Amino acid sequence: MKRNAKVGLAALLSAMLLTVTACSSNNNEAANSPKASAPSASATASEAQSPEAIDPLGKYDPPIELTTIRSIDAQQAFEPGEDINKNTIYDYYEQKLGIKLKNNWVVNTVNDYDSKLKIAIASNDLPDFYKVGINDIKQLVDNDMIMDLTELWDKYASADTKSEFTKDGGRQLKAATFDGKLMAIPVTNSPYNAMNYVWVRKDWLKEMNLPEPKTMADLFKISEAFAKRDTGGKGKAYGLSLSKSLSLSGYFAGYHLYPQQWVKDASGNLQYGSLDPNMKPALKQLQDMFKAGQIDPEFGVKDTSKELELIANNRVGLTYGAFWYSAAFDSAVKDGKLVQDWEVYPIPSVDGQPALNPASASVDRFYVVNKNAKNPEAAIKLLNQWIDYSLHPNNENNVLVFSKAHKDTGKFFWDINPVVVNSMDAFVKGGELIPQALKTGDASILGVDVDRIARYEAAKKYMEGEVTFPNWLQYMIVKEGGTFAMMYDGYKNNEFHFNEFYGAPTATMGDKMSVLKAKEDEVMTKIIMGASVDEYDNFIAEWKKLGGDQITAEVNEWYKSQQ
Repeated sequence: MKRNAKVGLAALLSAMLLTVTACSSNNNEAANSPKASAPSASATASEAQSPEAIDPLGKYDPPIELTTIRSIDAQQAFEPGEDINKNTIYDYYEQKLGIKLKNNWVVNTVNDYDSKLKIAIASNDLPDFYKVGINDIKQLVDNDMIMDLTELWDKYASADTKSEFTKDGGRQLKAATFDGKLMAIPVTNSPYNAMNYVWVRKDWLKEMNLPEPKTMADLFKISEAFAKRDTGGKGKAYGLSLSKSLSLSGYFAGYHLYPQQWVKDASGNLQYGSLDPNMKPALKQLQDMFKAGQIDPEFGVKDTSKELELIANNRVGLTYGAFWYSAAFDSAVKDGKLVQDWEVYPIPSVDGQPALNPASASVDRFYVVNKNAKNPEAAIKLLNQWIDYSLHPNNENNVLVFSKAHKDTGKFFWDINPVVVNSMDAFVKGGELIPQALKTGDASILGVDVDRIARYEAAKKYMEGEVTFPNWLQYMIVKEGGTFAMMYDGYKNNEFHFNEFYGAPTATMGDKMSVLKAKEDEVMTKIIMGASVDEYDNFIAEWKKLGGDQITAEVNEWYKSQQ
């Protein structure tokens, strides 16, 4: 989530950074939360002790102590004389909420944290609240070691917090739900940031009088033409960029296929998307392109960086990529001039129906509350404070990100916060606001969001003639019709296809899924390179036999428990 307001620094990181602030969405879904079957005795006791806690941002008086455990990078910035145990941000929570934060222990790496946490769980030596991984939470639930937060969430989560946690339809909140009970606070991420796009050399389209890729037929025509293009002695040209990572989710979505997602079948059960028999004609099309010389014959042994070298050398001009993929085209600008004119488009469909972008609401980290905590609702109040900053930043609460300076100084302070979740629509909202600001020149609508302002300023400089690579890459993201704008349109029109499974890996998944995934990649690569498409039938049979049927049963058992 690390933020970088300095657009001139590492371009790829700048393009991919996740903002820590976001304006409130105008089309939030109605807040909802799981209902408990009976009142929580702990919640009732806590409420009796602290009636003022009914206010989501109310202050404990007298203050309470809340213990936790932390992992802090050794390079974490602190004010002079401060550390993770005593700092300006912890002081702010005590001042605003009456919560004195105490770290029972601190380590410097996530791996050390996870190792020490396992020992703490085994010995039941745990603080009031703490962060856990997806593999730990089920153990804690099964051993009755963490608090049922269902009623606490209903009572203490602010309206803004509940709204934020339902922007994905409540899917990530459900990931923390076991047997109808909310057992944790998910560390949310936006499911929309992984949206795929088609990136094309627009200058080549003009040069060769080719259509923009509005349909899959257009895309295939472009690929065929680009593969025949004269590179001026630099080597054979290719149509579609492809590497051994087989990053083809956007391509398959054009066929309404979602490999490696769990999708509903006709009977309402979940099925592994890669088993769809319609994968075969989609793979056959790639095989035909390969045979026609439109795909690098060495793609099966090349990583993405090697394929990007072909793009840099003007040998490939068509690829699928994420919203930030302009950052990969560092050959686009040279000596203050745009020498590779790229354009970005929504992924086209094979039949005219909109291609839905694959999305996932899976969560791999959660905040849990010790079942014996005296004030379990305090963790939710910390979350409320973070959300309040995220949605309503001002020169007081921005201390949570900027510390004493109350403005961006290029240092990262946000990770000091004991509870941090990522906004689900930060970039989506940027897709509405930044193009408007660029069109009107009025940046006031961006508020104080540093990420949006930095992107706006870089794009504005590009539009004014300051042609640098950092400025151009941000322009491609935030311009009218850029990737953020398309993300916003997809969000408005609900053009996403969610993975129906977002729980912890099942027992057999942990044992078998990596092997099954390797076999899937292997058979796809072989088919693209010329093996019989019927090999995919053999893969499906083998996938089921080698653990896939058991995984499917476990996934559907989980799915039924969520109904």
